[in-house]
Amino acid sequence: MRHRKRRGKLSMMTAHRKAMLRNMTINLFKYQRIETILARAKETRRLAEHMITLAKEDTVASRRRAYEVLVDRDMVGRLFKEIAPLFKDRKSGYTRIIPLGFRRGDGAELAKLELTEKKIEEKLPKKKEKARAESATRKETAQPSAAKAETAHEEKHKEPKKEEPKKKPAPKAKPTLEEEKRTEKARSEEKKIEAKKSFMKNLRGFFRRKTDM
Repeated sequence: MRHRKRRGKLSMMTAHRKAMLRNMTINLFKYQRIETILARAKETRRLAEHMITLAKEDTVASRRRAYEVLVDRDMVGRLFKEIAPLFKDRKSGYTRIIPLGFRRGDGAELAKLELTEKKIEEKLPKKKEKARAESATRKETAQPSAAKAETAHEEKHKEPKKEEPKKKPAPKAKPTLEEEKRTEKARSEEKKIEAKKSFMKNLRGFFRRKTDM
């Protein structure tokens, strides 16, 4: 008889539903909290609490039964060694569901599923971890880089040589009209003198030829 054995099928095939619930319980034990739809959170809580009650008795049979559901050896070991000891004093109420409102888009009701007893994990802030790593690297590279730093410092503080500015030639003043006329007259006179000289040379040569005859 199936009296009082109604379970949510979540609009999934059996294999798909089992795989989804297995993955969600593994993530719950791994991260201690998950966010999902309210219907899925209720079904996951049922399976997760069953696994915790099973892990309270650390026997070979209970480990095998847990492995049949989770199919993960590392997670089974963590369930029996870390998670189950947190709930020694509890008989029930291993998980809690906190509603988170409605999802934008399809309007599905969201919820957060988390363990009531959590393992405290101390985590250093990222800034301190980075500072420690940087300080370690600085100590290692301090000695060889000291000489380089000194040379670089000296090169920076050296006064650059000042280049003497080149003297630009003074621009020539444009000649006036009177000066241009004078230069033209001088050129014309020089040409006339050269023409007379060449003419006289030609005459001398002409008379010399006749006397030679």
